[in-house]
Amino acid sequence: MSPRVSVLMPAFDVAPYVAAAVDCVLHQTFADLELVVVDDGSTDATPDVLAAVRDPRVRVVRRPNGGIVAALNTGLDHVRGELVARMDADDLMPPDRLARQVAFLAAHPRVVACGTDYRQFGTRSGVTRMPRSPAACRARLLFGTCIAHGTAMIRADVLRGTGLRYRPEYAYAEDYRFFSDLALSGDLANLPYVGLEYRMHPRQISTAKARAQRAVAVRVMRENLAAAGVTGLPDAALERMVFADGHGAGAALRHLLGVAPGILRVGARAAGAAGVLTAAQLVREQLNAALR
Repeated sequence: MSPRVSVLMPAFDVAPYVAAAVDCVLHQTFADLELVVVDDGSTDATPDVLAAVRDPRVRVVRRPNGGIVAALNTGLDHVRGELVARMDADDLMPPDRLARQVAFLAAHPRVVACGTDYRQFGTRSGVTRMPRSPAACRARLLFGTCIAHGTAMIRADVLRGTGLRYRPEYAYAEDYRFFSDLALSGDLANLPYVGLEYRMHPRQISTAKARAQRAVAVRVMRENLAAAGVTGLPDAALERMVFADGHGAGAALRHLLGVAPGILRVGARAAGAAGVLTAAQLVREQLNAALR
C-alpha cells in the first residue's frame, strides 16, 4: 500500500548533516510516510550514513551526479505518496510539521501546495515569515518564490496529471519557476508556523551559487511580471528590487528611499491591492535583513 506522504530529500556530500535530517523525518508524529533520498553521486561518506539507516520507510535512490534539478526530478519519478513533502538533507523539521500540513490540505481542497515559515541557523539566524493566503502567494510570485522550497507539501495527483517537473534551464532558482508553474493548477498557501530549521553554511547552493541564482530569479521575475502586464523594466532594476545588498542603518535607509517606492509601484501595477501588500512585506523583510 502506498504511503500518504512521500518526503523527497536530495543529497550530495552531506555526511555531517544527513543523519539528523533523516532522523527528524522518521520521528514525525505523522507516521504514514516514506522517505525517498536521492543520493546524487556523493563522494563523501553520505552513502555509508544512509546505508546504516534500518527503517523500512527509507528508500535510497542512487544516481550519477547531475545536480539538484536532476535529483529532484528523479525523486518525483520514485515517490508513491498522495502528498509530496520536500526536505533538504542539511536541514531539520519539527516533529509535527507533516501532520499540520496534511490536515491543512485536507481542509483546503483548492490548495495544491502549502509551505510554512522557516528559521535560519548556522552562519545566519532569524525567522522568515512567508505569505499566508492564496492571493498573497500569487502576488508574491511577482518578486520571488512564495513557498520556501524545503517546507513544501504538494498534491502528487497534480504533478502526475500535469507532468510538472523542475526545469533544468532554471537551475539555481528552479523552485521559483516550479511554484510559478504549479500556481496555474490551483492555490498556494503557507501555514503560520515555523516548519523548518534552515541550516546556513558556505557550501549550500544559495551561498555557493549566489550570482547565478540571482540571474535566474530575475529571469523568472521578469516572466511573471510580463504575464501580469508589467514589461520594460531592466534586469538591473529588478535585481535591486528583490536583492537588498549591504548591512546597517545606512543601507536600510538607502533601500527604503531609493528602491522601495519602485517595488510598491510595480506591485500595484501587477496585482492591485494584493501586490502592494506583498511588496510592502518584501520591503519589511529586506529592511530587517539589512538591520540584523
